[in-house]
Amino acid sequence: MNVYKPSEVADLLKLKMPTLRKYSIMLEERGYKIERNSQNHRYYQDKDIIMLRRIISNKKGDVTLDEVINNVVQVKKGNSYTNDIDNTDTHNDSDIKDMLHKQNELIKGLTKRLDEQQTYIDQSIKERDRALMQSMNELLDNKKQIAAEKKKGFFGKLFNKK
Repeated sequence: MNVYKPSEVADLLKLKMPTLRKYSIMLEERGYKIERNSQNHRYYQDKDIIMLRRIISNKKGDVTLDEVINNVVQVKKGNSYTNDIDNTDTHNDSDIKDMLHKQNELIKGLTKRLDEQQTYIDQSIKERDRALMQSMNELLDNKKQIAAEKKKGFFGKLFNKK
């Protein structure tokens, strides 16, 4: 049995904390029990997450939130889906593990691409700096030659003497 903090459930279900609190209160008002700790804070179990997911998925229709929550609680009380919920827990665990594995693989791939891009950027910057330094050195050499030409007098230029 996994136990989750409200913030973890909100992140998992992509809900805001006030929305999670509202759904929890509405469930409790209809007789669904969400466990609480010694400080009277709610903590959620896998079965609670399944209930909340059902609310979220059924809410997308034309049915009101009250009706959705009533239906979800009635299904739970009717025990017709109790085995279904238990099976969903195991399916969800394996689905979640698969999803986490896929996400980890995706993150590894993205990290590798970022590293390759950073290497490319570093090489490009070094090449740009090298070309810039070379241009600056050539410019400095040209300025030295121009200054040397100006120092030559008229006859020095005429007879190409230094």
